[in-house]
Amino acid sequence: MSAHAPQEAPFTAARLTEPAVVRDPYPFYDLLRDAAPVFGYLDYPPGTVPGVDRPQPAWVVLSYADVQRVAFDHETFSSRDTLQEASSAPSLMLVNHDRPEHTRLRRIASLAFTPGAVQALAPAVRNLVRATLDTLLAGRPDGAAVDVMDGYCDVLPARVMALMLGVPQDRAAEIRRWATAFMLSADLEPAERQACNHAVMAFYTAHVDQRLAELAAGAPRSDSLLDAFILTEVEGERLTRDEVIRFCMTATVAGAETTSFLLGNLFTVLADEPAAWAALQQDVSRFGAVYDETMRLHGPPQRLFRIATRDVTIGPAEIRAGDWVACFFGAANHDPETFPEPRRFRLDRPNSHRHMSLGHGIHRCLGAPLARLEAGQTALELLARCDRLGRADTRGLDWQGVSLLNHGPASNRIAFWRKPA
Repeated sequence: MSAHAPQEAPFTAARLTEPAVVRDPYPFYDLLRDAAPVFGYLDYPPGTVPGVDRPQPAWVVLSYADVQRVAFDHETFSSRDTLQEASSAPSLMLVNHDRPEHTRLRRIASLAFTPGAVQALAPAVRNLVRATLDTLLAGRPDGAAVDVMDGYCDVLPARVMALMLGVPQDRAAEIRRWATAFMLSADLEPAERQACNHAVMAFYTAHVDQRLAELAAGAPRSDSLLDAFILTEVEGERLTRDEVIRFCMTATVAGAETTSFLLGNLFTVLADEPAAWAALQQDVSRFGAVYDETMRLHGPPQRLFRIATRDVTIGPAEIRAGDWVACFFGAANHDPETFPEPRRFRLDRPNSHRHMSLGHGIHRCLGAPLARLEAGQTALELLARCDRLGRADTRGLDWQGVSLLNHGPASNRIAFWRKPA
């Protein structure tokens, strides 16, 4: 190389929003890891509208220890999102609340959303899994590629959320579209994104009001999550009407969007990591190990924002009260100090369960049991139907490049080889 050849500019936090980085952020996290926290990241929280709202520059936190510290220290790093509050969309429940309000809301919601209540849904979820796979695979010969994102992963979670919230199944496609717009996973025009934000709130306002009227008129309580949100009482206190509406909204954007990418990532592992499929064929109880390592390697949630409530030092960074901090869970999952050989899928990894994809501390994901149920039922049904999964062509996998809120495929073309009849 000539001594006068131009030097490549160093990678900066501002470039984390570039589409090529969003599609595969992990090498770029590594470029920043040793210097982090670093300042200058500009990106959008859920519900905000690029082109209308203006993001705040933020510190980027990448190491496992630092991400864990920020996520756990809810006194120093507030979850309240002032940018989202000023946007066309409402604040999410729990995700954007601090104590003591968070404690009150989670105490009620956790009783409405218990692991037992989720497990009771297993037969209904299994039926939706089977019906969705039937449609996906109908008429396709063995070895033919099909995009599982378009035909399965974008469909099943929205159907499950419709089931849980008492919404007619013919509205599931709208639920998915609203969730995608809110979570910034598609490149939409500002007007379309704002219209989706208004539409989802109008829908759930009318849906909740209708159910409140039915219950007031003496309708029996159902097993739906909506009725649980309305009727669950803790120490004489229930959720308000507005809180019920926003919990429906929160469940929708998490359950119909993030879970779609989780399922897409699970398909990727089952098709591209022979050890995963072989392990499940030998012993289905190993699904827990496959699931945890999938969540570590390809965890959908990449980052969330926090706001410093006081001056604080993290490594070389002097963070001031009011500064925004971007907490990169995906980078923590690929920190080689915690997870050696982080780009490898390893079923023998002893600490995969320590992944940060479900959050940490008081904000650990309340819907985690439901996501795992959908993933588990999907794996079980695939094992019952198929000898193997794989790739039929080189166009198989295209990661979305719009937003680092979620990491997962935009399209995921997978071939299926069925078991003999």
